[in-house]
Amino acid sequence: MKGLYKAWVLIVFSVILLIPGLLQAQNWEFGVDFILGSPQGDFGRTVDDLGYGLDLYGAYQLRNSPVALGLDIGFLTYGTTRRTEPFSPNIPEVNVRVSTSNNIAFGHLLTRIQPSDGVIRPYLDGLFGFNYLFTESRIRDERSQDEIASSTNFDDITLSGGFGAGSKFHIYRTFDEDSNRLINLFLDLRARYILGGEAEYLREGSIQRDNGNLIFDVERSRTDLLTFHIGIVFQF
Repeated sequence: MKGLYKAWVLIVFSVILLIPGLLQAQNWEFGVDFILGSPQGDFGRTVDDLGYGLDLYGAYQLRNSPVALGLDIGFLTYGTTRRTEPFSPNIPEVNVRVSTSNNIAFGHLLTRIQPSDGVIRPYLDGLFGFNYLFTESRIRDERSQDEIASSTNFDDITLSGGFGAGSKFHIYRTFDEDSNRLINLFLDLRARYILGGEAEYLREGSIQRDNGNLIFDVERSRTDLLTFHIGIVFQF
């Protein structure tokens, strides 16, 4: 586990060192997507909820090459329970909202094969990184929905990798005189299959309360996931 964290710290630090020089190039793209995630295999037999969330990525396309290299991070929730409880046994007149969510955060190194021009630009993705599965509970004010407190109930992390395919559709172009850059905007559609390693996790209904104590019904399986994305991409 510690080795995984150290590897990712080294990767992120190296990318940060390269950013100032790379930002002077004209081959960058950044995207943001809405995701739907469908658990697969043993994970799908345990978790039957469709997940939803967001995905962000940045990539640099090598000059005179169809290859782009980048970093992809995302987050999705695959189950949420909510209930109303008294703020405390001594203050039963005030209620709070308690929500418990089951989540996956992921980070992947991205290799993409894509054309460098065209109105429609199909591409193939290869990914390698990790899945971080965690369950957290939050207490919010019943009226304002301001967060009062939160806690991570259970978490685990595992290696993951996968592949995907999609297409970008050109929808807008402009020239920024201040930065002397041509900026293109694309609609982005893609699907991915993420092969997640074995991990322990909770699902909806896995936490039971017994006289103030929590009992966890922990699941363990591979964490494969099929995701569908729709978003926008800025290229400059």
